[in-house]
Amino acid sequence: MTTAILPGRSRFSIGALARAGGVTVDTIRFYEREGLLPAAERTLGDHRRYPPEALERLDFIRVGQRLGLRLEEIKELADTCEQVPDCPVAHAIALLRGRIADVERQMEELTGLRDRLVQVVERMESHRGGGGFATDIAVPLAGSENAR
Repeated sequence: MTTAILPGRSRFSIGALARAGGVTVDTIRFYEREGLLPAAERTLGDHRRYPPEALERLDFIRVGQRLGLRLEEIKELADTCEQVPDCPVAHAIALLRGRIADVERQMEELTGLRDRLVQVVERMESHRGGGGFATDIAVPLAGSENAR
């Protein structure tokens, strides 16, 4: 759909928006396809033109990404904030608390992985002079991580 762009209103081309937002043109197109950015207005020549608010939305997306939010979470939060005059802080807090819980679970998983790697290295070092390499020394069987 082509909409007439009002004269005097500043609009970004897709390339200008990408440069101003520190992303690629492909990223802008992807965000638009995924609904993270509203569909751009089109010129009579079918070129995309974005309002200044699109740059604000890009900044919002990048902040969300730096906080480790997933794109669907960023979209949900941005859409909610757009619908309500004062962005609902309670919704943002709940979303961020959920992300904190995800990060804590990942940290526990990584700590477990680190512990298993340390065990493998210790077992390998204790059997270094024994000749051959046995996989049961290097890779503990399931449930035997604590057996030494």
